Amino acid sequence: MRISGRRGLVCLCLLAGSAVADRQVVSFCDDWRFTKGDPADAVTVELDDSGWQRVRLPHDWAIAGPFNPDENGYAGKLPWRGVGWYRKTFRLEATDAGRCVYFDFDGVMAFPKVYINGQLAGQWDYGYMSFRVDATDLVRFGEDNLIAVQADTREHGTRWYPGAGIYRKVTMTLCNPVHLGHWATFVTTPEVTDERATIRVESIVENHTAHEANVRTVLAIHDPEGLRVARLEAHFKSPAGEDRAVGLSVVVPRPQRWDVDDPKLCRARLTVHRGDEVLDREDVAFGIRKFAFTADDGFHLNGRRVQLYGVNLHHDHGPLGAAFYPRAMERQLRIMKDMGCNALRTSHNPPAPEVLDLCDRLGILVWDECFDKWDATADRLRGVDLVEHNKRQLDNLVRRDRNHPSVVVWSIGNEIADVENNRGGRAREQVRVLSDYVRSLDPTRPVGMGCYIPSAVGTRVLESLDLTGWNYARRYAPFRELFPDKPIVYSESASALSTRGFYELPLPTVKTDYSTALQVDSYDLNAAPWSDIADAEFLLMEKDRFVAGEFVWTGFDYLGEPTPFSQEARSSYFGIVDLCGIPKDRFYLYRSYWRPDATTVHILPHWNWPDRLGKNVPVFVYTNGDSAELFLNGRSLGRRTKGQIPPRPQDFARGRPALAGTSQLNEGHVATQANDGDAQTRWCAADGQAEQWWQVDLGQVRPIRCIAVEFEREAKNYGYAIQVSADASSWTTITAKATSREPQWGGSREQFHEVDARARHVRIEFSGLQGGSWASIREFGVYPEKVESAYYEPTYRYRLRWNEVTYEPGELKAVAYKDGQKIGEAVVRTAGPAAAIRLTPDRTDLHADGCDLAYVLVEALDDKGTACPLADNRVRFKLEGPADIAGVGNGNPLSLEPFQADYRKLFHGKAMLIVRTQPSRDGMIRVAATADGLKPAIVTLQAR
Repeated sequence: MRISGRRGLVCLCLLAGSAVADRQVVSFCDDWRFTKGDPADAVTVELDDSGWQRVRLPHDWAIAGPFNPDENGYAGKLPWRGVGWYRKTFRLEATDAGRCVYFDFDGVMAFPKVYINGQLAGQWDYGYMSFRVDATDLVRFGEDNLIAVQADTREHGTRWYPGAGIYRKVTMTLCNPVHLGHWATFVTTPEVTDERATIRVESIVENHTAHEANVRTVLAIHDPEGLRVARLEAHFKSPAGEDRAVGLSVVVPRPQRWDVDDPKLCRARLTVHRGDEVLDREDVAFGIRKFAFTADDGFHLNGRRVQLYGVNLHHDHGPLGAAFYPRAMERQLRIMKDMGCNALRTSHNPPAPEVLDLCDRLGILVWDECFDKWDATADRLRGVDLVEHNKRQLDNLVRRDRNHPSVVVWSIGNEIADVENNRGGRAREQVRVLSDYVRSLDPTRPVGMGCYIPSAVGTRVLESLDLTGWNYARRYAPFRELFPDKPIVYSESASALSTRGFYELPLPTVKTDYSTALQVDSYDLNAAPWSDIADAEFLLMEKDRFVAGEFVWTGFDYLGEPTPFSQEARSSYFGIVDLCGIPKDRFYLYRSYWRPDATTVHILPHWNWPDRLGKNVPVFVYTNGDSAELFLNGRSLGRRTKGQIPPRPQDFARGRPALAGTSQLNEGHVATQANDGDAQTRWCAADGQAEQWWQVDLGQVRPIRCIAVEFEREAKNYGYAIQVSADASSWTTITAKATSREPQWGGSREQFHEVDARARHVRIEFSGLQGGSWASIREFGVYPEKVESAYYEPTYRYRLRWNEVTYEPGELKAVAYKDGQKIGEAVVRTAGPAAAIRLTPDRTDLHADGCDLAYVLVEALDDKGTACPLADNRVRFKLEGPADIAGVGNGNPLSLEPFQADYRKLFHGKAMLIVRTQPSRDGMIRVAATADGLKPAIVTLQAR
């Protein structure tokens, strides 16, 4: 392909003549014109679009901003709603006349309409789905042509940032009118043993001429080294104007299998001949493997159990927005793979095709999901038949993706409340029809769905699924009980929360104890109200071995859904890795558990605490070892071993005499059940009036440093004061709490109060109730020192904790051991003032294809080269050479700095610069970074 002297005119230099006329696939990503808005004449050839913005695909028009600080953060606070138009002029050679011309769009957000030379050529109704447009009858050969595309997001529904525009690649395919059908070739391996594998290849030959064609199809199978290991050909007649199915089977001896640890890929080449003329050819990568989801023993691959260590990933790439670059995705997957991840859930939409190519190459299993809900988030508008709409999308998804060995589950949706609640009474039939339809397209993989309402089990609306995924809190338990013969996957786990580099003391007392700074503490003790920290999920997966494994929510932070600060923030806190791809501490916790044979030693927090000199700063170590010794400035702070849970101090209230103003006597909820050590029993007041009290006699005056209360329902529903007394007649209030609306969903039933008192009697007096709650206590504990919720006990199994470390500047060192042998060490040092910038690119040799990327980590260092964990300097960037700034970021969910800029503030000492090459331009790329008062930094890259 070459660019003519006229701007925007592309001449496609394809093979001249007709001796060889097999398919030509041409990238259609350069030299587009774009405008935001809906001009009436956007489709016309005569329109002068020279004033429109010149763009390269992929293009997300919304990621440039500006942010709207007043908008809720559910979709990133970015201007994604609206209409946009793209136009491109191109030329087809006269010698190509008679060939079919198709345009393939990997994804357009949303409701794209495609026009060729002013005429509507095709449209689609799901912004995440790939689709094809047949332009054969509308193009002009030997002349200029115009393609115009409208993207309209006004009616798209979403729960996160969707992006806007032509955000994935576009290609043009020219082929002989007798050719293989689009996504028609299907490669399966019906028999796989160590000695042999049967390869079955099915396809369709389309004949778009008025004449019957005598054709010959040739199938060649190539092993992972490229050697041909099988060949077969078949002769048949292709009827005029019709499709003809073709099926060929061959046997490959001693097959090399595709596996997560060794993803061997083979290639099937299917060629269509007419005499000596090659009409069409297609190469399909595939893998030879056997897998099964079992009801009692999880997932099996090639004859052995493989635990799914999976993550959910949304489709955006942080500073790049929804624009899809294969290199950005490869980087994400390699970071996840290094953590020990072996599975990906494409939550909750069809991925870009290259995602599956990468998973095939890297050995990552895929839960391939089509929808989030079945309403506006699936671009199904009112009045559109649900089953027909979903079938159309599933048809494209399954046909497109079914040759990928990485794909092991087809998911027809996620958290579809209408289905799980059986609204309208048709859900069971809808699930059955869609499941059967998917199986008709591919009988080799199970059909599943991400579920979250346990009551759906009893209605049997899910029984036609081959397996079910369940989101959070062991909600799969009822399904296991009613359907013990069906496999189960933990399709969303954790939803733990943290902000990279942010630490706040004291430690959270419950998982929903969030900071008022609108960041989430990185001691990894926080989670969403409906979910759990990583350690709790590790323990659950060890106990429930019938579950195939977990998909953590989420591998990376993403734009939108900024729980728990939905109004203030614009991106999530869920990620194990931040929005720019910088690992959070939690990355090393997962790595230490998911990769037990790979050395991991990681210390947290940073060691710059000038305001806590002489005060406590807890230290955690994440390691695959079973123990570690911690040193501060050379002094040992002791050795910790996994599984050693610190003893709890005496509960002065346990079993002591208790009284209450009123009690629900008819239900047996008497006062003494609030301090009997059993959280399954409780005291409850006789009615729902707020003015209630409960008190305990400790038997003697006791030193009181902590009071722990577990209520019947979420603690946010109760307002109260805690009082103490020496004689049960004169009371002093030592702490109080009002009712609260936060967290918005759910919340902990526990509440911990650090106090400083001496008393014999302790009393709780209620002042407010909400949400239909009555005054009701499961357990009330009184302690001589601070206690931690039993919820956090699993953390001592999977991490090493020094809860009492007196801070002094200097050096922290952890030495890790496994089976008594040292396996590694890590060091964290106190940094001085920031003195210099450091630039660290993830790659220095880039492809000059206009799509390759380099991620350059930006850090502030002190004069000794120690990273400065609190630096927030504003860094400016300058590029020289054949490259552009594709985006900048720093992982701060609250930042409203633009992603497309030549500057960025450091966030906890780090930021990220993303460099994109220019098409067909070789040369050296010079990247310079400067900041006031800091020594600048320069790094060079090479585009080839």
